[in-house]
Amino acid sequence: MLIPPSCRFHNIYRIIPVIFLICFVFISGCDQGAEDPHDPILATVGNETLTLGAALSSIPQSVLAQDTLSAIQTFQENWIDQKLLQREAERIGLDNNRQIHRQLERIRGSLLREALHDLILEEHKEELEVSVEEAQNYYQENRDRFVLDERYVRFRHLTARTRVDADNARRDIMRGIDWADVAERYSVSPDLQIRQSERFLPVSMAIPDNPRLERYLDLIGISEISPIESHNGQFHFIQLMEERPQGDHPDLDWLTEQIQQWLYLEKAQRLINTYKRNMYLQAEANNEIDKRNVEALSGTEIFNVVEEHEIY
Repeated sequence: MLIPPSCRFHNIYRIIPVIFLICFVFISGCDQGAEDPHDPILATVGNETLTLGAALSSIPQSVLAQDTLSAIQTFQENWIDQKLLQREAERIGLDNNRQIHRQLERIRGSLLREALHDLILEEHKEELEVSVEEAQNYYQENRDRFVLDERYVRFRHLTARTRVDADNARRDIMRGIDWADVAERYSVSPDLQIRQSERFLPVSMAIPDNPRLERYLDLIGISEISPIESHNGQFHFIQLMEERPQGDHPDLDWLTEQIQQWLYLEKAQRLINTYKRNMYLQAEANNEIDKRNVEALSGTEIFNVVEEHEIY
């Protein structure tokens, strides 16, 4: 569906190259200034140590939950590898390289700007909140700007383990047995398929992993049931329940949460822009900004700097 242009927001403060962040974390993190006797040391490289606490605070919880000891061991080995690489880089003098210093300074600046950005939003989180009522009012005032860009459908999709189960499920639906009861009895994922049957989806994304079944969405009518198809060792059929044509307006309940997010981002953008503007004005008042006319730069000046700093 179309998104109002005013709702598009790109947060430049959060776009930080991942590889630089990883390097920065390994270079600057996981080292303890003072040893805690209750925090076991997992590894030592030179005068730097990795403690269990530092490892646990750095490993994602989702990774720890899968296999705690394996996750700690993997982190330990990676930490040693990174520290050895760092020591070797320092030994051959890369830490004195001007380009490395510039990259580290850019990383430091990015992290500081991100931290300030998050602090500003946290301090104003109450005024940035968007209520359901506010989102609903926005939708009503801008309803013509929300248009479906393709056909949307709501349908039931049942996946059964055997052909017999699929046949029985299809027959029960045709006999008027409640859909939830049929799904609970025959579906391999009843909760998921019941939940999905309550949502409208764009037809292009309805059943992306089963194109043979998906094509029936263009062939069957409302309440009709497709033939049973075998796919990946299971048996499937669908029943089309509702459809909304391209160009129609979506229901508000489809959009409320998304509109809340858009309005939050708009408020956040205005807040950050106001903050930046105030900083700029304050710096100007304090004579802390001096700008040279870029258009007055000569080609020779630019060429000399490129040569001197090896900028290519």
